[in-house]
Amino acid sequence: MVAAGTTLNGDVKLTDNFHLDGVMEGKLNSDGDVTIGSSGRFTGDVSAKRVLVSGILDGKVDADRLEIVASGQVSGEIKVRELVIESGGQFIGASQVKKHDAPQLRSVEESSSTISNSDVSSSDWENKTA
Repeated sequence: MVAAGTTLNGDVKLTDNFHLDGVMEGKLNSDGDVTIGSSGRFTGDVSAKRVLVSGILDGKVDADRLEIVASGQVSGEIKVRELVIESGGQFIGASQVKKHDAPQLRSVEESSSTISNSDVSSSDWENKTA
């Protein structure tokens, strides 16, 4: 957490959640959630699982989910799977939607070709497929 009245310049990489009530400029990479509090101001690149903005964010966002609440302002480029903007929230910039990971389906031909002759004899194969 970066408290109100604190200024941080630089790059930060985390495996946990991050909360900003102060001012930060740089790159922020988190495996968890990033929250920009109502008194927080961030300038730079953010990459996180979920980003919640109550303050001001100016820069690039790469996240699964971006939420801009009523007091939040985001300007810049965003690349997200889900975008939520509450009434009163502001977004100015360009957005790109990330595609959800679809399950990989294999065809019947692919599945049967993965069985080798050493696993099943031809007579067993004929009995199982008949």
